[in-house]
Amino acid sequence: MNFTTRPSDFASARADNRPHAIVIGAGFGGLAAAIRLGAKGYRVSVYEKLDGPGGRGYVYRQDGFTFDAGPTIITAPFIFEELWDICGKTLSDHVQLRSIDPFYKIRFDDGTVFEATADLDAMRAQIARFEPDDLAGFDRYMKASEAIYDEAFTKLVDQPFHELSTLFKSAPDLIRLGGFRTVFGKVSEFFKNEKLRVAFSFHPLLIGGNPFATTSYYCLIAHLERTYGVHYALG
Repeated sequence: MNFTTRPSDFASARADNRPHAIVIGAGFGGLAAAIRLGAKGYRVSVYEKLDGPGGRGYVYRQDGFTFDAGPTIITAPFIFEELWDICGKTLSDHVQLRSIDPFYKIRFDDGTVFEATADLDAMRAQIARFEPDDLAGFDRYMKASEAIYDEAFTKLVDQPFHELSTLFKSAPDLIRLGGFRTVFGKVSEFFKNEKLRVAFSFHPLLIGGNPFATTSYYCLIAHLERTYGVHYALG
C-alpha cells in the first residue's frame, strides 16, 4: 500500500455511481473511518505507506518472531463492537476477547511490584503498602478521572476540532478539569509517593504518548478500565 492514487481508482468509482472517499493511513483511526464511510455508501480507497495495516498497532515479523508495535490491551471493547455492528457483523465471531485481572503489573527497579486490579479493596491495600497517606488521594483521583471521562470521552471523543468554535466551546471545561496540565502533573496532585505517581500516569505510553507531555485528559483511562475492564485479543 502507498500514498499514490491511480487514475483507474477514480474511473471505477464513477462507473458504479458511488462517491469515492480516500482515507490516508491504515491505522486504527483510518480503518474505522473507512468502515464508517463504506457503511454510508461510499466506495473507499485506503492508502498506507507501510506494507500492511495497523499504524501504531503495526505487527513486525522477523526471524520467526512476531512483535506487536502498538496497543496489546483493549479498554473500550464497545467501540470495536460498534464498528462490527455497522458492517452487519458480530465482533465475537471474528475476534476473541478475554477479560484479564489483574490488569497489569508494574515492576520497579528495586523489585517492588504494583498490581492494578478490578478489586478496589485490593487496590487500596496496595496503595497503603506504598503510602497510607495516599489512600484519600486515590479516592479523589478516581472521581477526577470519572469527571474527565464524562467530558473528554463521552462528549468530545467524536467531535471534530477543525473549527475554532468547537475548541472555544470546550475551553471552559478544559480549564476546569485541568486539561492543560500533563498526565504526570495531574496525577501528582493526588499522590505523594513517587512510585504511585508512576503507576497512575504511565498509561499514555501504551499509545506512544509521554506522561510528562500528554494532556491530563488521558487520566480518563483509570475510570475507563475500571468501568469496562481490560481485555486481551487472542492471537
